[in-house]
Amino acid sequence: MEGKYWDIVTRQLAGKASASELQKLEDWLAESPEHKADYQAQKRLWQLTPPSEIADTDVEAAWKKVKSQLVDKQPAKVISIYQNVWRVAASIILLIGVLWLAKYFLFPHFGMEVVESGNRRIAVVLPDNSQVWLNKGSKLIYDKDFDRNERNVQLEGEAFFEVKRDVERPFIIHSNEAQTKVLGTSFNLRAYPDEPLVELAVATGKVAFSLKEQKKEVIVTPGFAVQLNTLSNELRKEEIPGENAWAWKTGKLQFANEELKNILPVLERYYDTEIELKNSALGTCRFTGTFQQADLEEVLQVLTATMQLKYIEQDKQGYSLTGQGCK
Repeated sequence: MEGKYWDIVTRQLAGKASASELQKLEDWLAESPEHKADYQAQKRLWQLTPPSEIADTDVEAAWKKVKSQLVDKQPAKVISIYQNVWRVAASIILLIGVLWLAKYFLFPHFGMEVVESGNRRIAVVLPDNSQVWLNKGSKLIYDKDFDRNERNVQLEGEAFFEVKRDVERPFIIHSNEAQTKVLGTSFNLRAYPDEPLVELAVATGKVAFSLKEQKKEVIVTPGFAVQLNTLSNELRKEEIPGENAWAWKTGKLQFANEELKNILPVLERYYDTEIELKNSALGTCRFTGTFQQADLEEVLQVLTATMQLKYIEQDKQGYSLTGQGCK
């Protein structure tokens, strides 16, 4: 990133940029995708790091010190003096840049707490006493001491959040191309890096969900979910039945007069397998029931007995359901 634009970006993120600087930044971002990528990288680091950490190095003071040491030189050396001034100043700026880059690229999570769930489901208590349950294969990154104005975390994977209410410090989750902002509520967020969809389902309270580069927010309330396609930037809001969106946390699957074609995707996600309907007419068969900590074969046995179906295990490829359809 060019020096003058780095300065403008820093001022913009700090809320101190002038109208003319904002216009320059907007024009620069429109020039190429690379500029947007640079901006997003800088913004991400700014959001996750308290500004005081970057401001610890006083460039202006260092510059004044260098200048004071050189202004007393003999007049005959004026040209070389200024050349030296700029060289030293450039060296200082370069050194600061190297240290800054080293911090974030050699030690990308310096000052951060990084929690990875691996093959387990684990619970995490954040500095503000908010609680997070991480699903398998998930990662949570957060500052050891939340900022005064915001509580920023980064999620890769799936997690259920119970956020402690704090009207003075909104809780912001950065995940893929999405941003989730709350004051105090509970919800499930799924945002695996290798999946194109980011999904949010709300249990209690209100949640503001948006694309990172857009100001428009979608307000999501209990009983509803929003889905973002990161490839097309399409947002879709829909009603969700029960609490199956976070069944991985509770171990409870609940269906109320639900069609089989809607039940199977829930089972596929929960049990991490594939279930195929050999007869599409079976999709309209309805089922009501609750499963608690049940294994997949138990669930399939209940479904097939209730709907007079048969299920066949397809080795490691999953299962298939066959039958004549519902009467």
